[in-house]
Amino acid sequence: MAWGNSWNRWEGAEGPIFTIGQLRVDLTMLLVGAHTLAMVLGAVATAAGLGAWAAAGVFSPAQMAEGHVWTLLTYPFVHDIRQEGIWFALEMLMFFWFGREVESAIGRRALGLLYAALVVGPALLLLGVAPWLGSAVLVGSGTIHFAIFLAFCALHPGAQFFFGLSARWVGWVLLAIYSLTYFAGRNWSGGIQLWVTAMMAVGWVRAGGVSWPKLSFAKSSRGGGKKKATAKKTGLVVLEKVDPILEKISREGMGSLTAAEKKLLEEARNKLMQKDRPRGSVR
Repeated sequence: MAWGNSWNRWEGAEGPIFTIGQLRVDLTMLLVGAHTLAMVLGAVATAAGLGAWAAAGVFSPAQMAEGHVWTLLTYPFVHDIRQEGIWFALEMLMFFWFGREVESAIGRRALGLLYAALVVGPALLLLGVAPWLGSAVLVGSGTIHFAIFLAFCALHPGAQFFFGLSARWVGWVLLAIYSLTYFAGRNWSGGIQLWVTAMMAVGWVRAGGVSWPKLSFAKSSRGGGKKKATAKKTGLVVLEKVDPILEKISREGMGSLTAAEKKLLEEARNKLMQKDRPRGSVR
């Protein structure tokens, strides 16, 4: 499992996206690097008197009305190190730990789609309610990465944290604290983003992510060899994903499995049964 892994170790079935020397870069690490690079560029721009250039990436209905549609995607990468300080490093570290665990559980593609949905979904909702709610500003990635942490809590509700608290209760306590903070400050847009991202992340991992429909086309017999090789590779990937699930069962029991994990376990069981099934004697 990704929890407690070193920087160079990767136990996910998909492996890294690419490697830099001995460093294996997965999607979570790639996102951490993107946020870190954005923070450094923003700090340099601010020091050079180009703070307005960095602020152009902040999302707000007013910005969208002026045609700044790119802010739907850029606002999470706007980091003001003068305000975030050491909290930026802690946020990236926590996202690295929990994001890798979520990526290992649901897959790289599902995590990428989830991250994109957490970025765009709340922004579009706030844009729609702007006539009643008023101006809303979204900047930074703290709420998005907190939603990823809640996804980890949904995947591993029995994981132990400080003082023996389980992940389930740590997630609920932190969600309540953040909710009260936004409520006391009358920050309705922040509260909406918090709860929308939380429900999206937990619902996403509980449903096993989103799979797009696949289109199949008739192929000539010449592609038969390639098709068999692909099927064999897919079978190996399914079997490799079983190990983390078995570890989770031994630690937290069958009740901790998500619907996607149960489905994957059933697929692996069927493949093993087909492999062990006798083919019949040749006369």
